[in-house]
Amino acid sequence: MTGWLFSLAATVCATVLAASAEQPTLQMAAVAVICVAFALIAIRDHQKLRNTGAPMSAIASSTARYLALVWAWAALAILITYLFVMDKHWAEWWQFFIGFLFAAVATIGFAVLLDRDRSAGRDDAMLVKMGRLLLQFQVIGMAAGVISLFVDHKFPRAATHADWAGCNIFFFGALAIAAISLDALRSRM
Repeated sequence: MTGWLFSLAATVCATVLAASAEQPTLQMAAVAVICVAFALIAIRDHQKLRNTGAPMSAIASSTARYLALVWAWAALAILITYLFVMDKHWAEWWQFFIGFLFAAVATIGFAVLLDRDRSAGRDDAMLVKMGRLLLQFQVIGMAAGVISLFVDHKFPRAATHADWAGCNIFFFGALAIAAISLDALRSRM
């Protein structure tokens, strides 16, 4: 958990600092590197768990923790960027913050449920199956989100628009969520 919190703090700081330069390309690059790192670390952890024959609940818990990390990073990056950094006002930022925060809390809660079952010597197949279903919906939602950013001409976004930093976070965050979810879905039932 300490590593998770350190990663969260470091990546939020990097995202906010990049946004403070008010150069969309710089912030986009920082966000892309952060999200690729999130996805690669999650995929590596999944592979390690698969190779050691870990139960499905362990893989599902790992997936939920990494997804929570991405959601929490997006929520905090938007909160800090739009409360303290951006000069332009983006009226909808708080709605995305609340949604992402809710997703982070829900996924970490799911991981805790799986961990409690495993510590009690149970492996709740129904909970894991429900998690897989939620991953499938999440992948569809992330694909729709990425497509809508292009359809609405919100990615890439110029600094003249107040939501440019948020759009970068949405785009690369959605790709990270989709990559982590798709890798987890490759696991056995």
